[in-house]
Amino acid sequence: MEPEYFRDKVIIVTGASSGIGLASARLFGSFGANVVMAARSYEKLLELAPTVNGDPEKVLCVKTDVSVEEDCKNLIEKTVEKFGRIDILVNNAGLSMRAMFKDLDLSVIKRLMDVNFWGTVYCTKFALPYLLVTKGQVVGVISTAGYCALPARTGYSSSKYAIRGFLDTIRIEHLKDGLNVLVF
Repeated sequence: MEPEYFRDKVIIVTGASSGIGLASARLFGSFGANVVMAARSYEKLLELAPTVNGDPEKVLCVKTDVSVEEDCKNLIEKTVEKFGRIDILVNNAGLSMRAMFKDLDLSVIKRLMDVNFWGTVYCTKFALPYLLVTKGQVVGVISTAGYCALPARTGYSSSKYAIRGFLDTIRIEHLKDGLNVLVF
């Protein structure tokens, strides 16, 4: 897509305080999009917002722990309150891990699923009605681990496979509704 495509679009990016999320927010901002930055550290988001777009009216920062359903609902409500719509939801927030399953405390896998999988489910659920109106896009960032198993990445791969299955199903359910679902 041409950069012009993103001008004035309303784009939510979870996990926007670092890594892929921050880089994505900055890129969308450079294309003239209205960017909603979501992450657990509100202060960090506020600090980074000017690097996304110099116009403070085009950036909204929302403190969001994607593993908390109410936070995800609030993220969507705040976005619609400020911008009136949602065009793209980038489900990027996530945790990683490295450990052999035999050595792993099961609470680690639960936390990975809460953030990686349930965070995607919650944000998508609340954004979906708005995305259907705009014929928008849902994006899931799943990495290679969502396509092939990696050693010492049991929980991480499982959570990313789950996201892929969820979003592939959403795509099928809305084939005729104009919703675009991207998984990468």
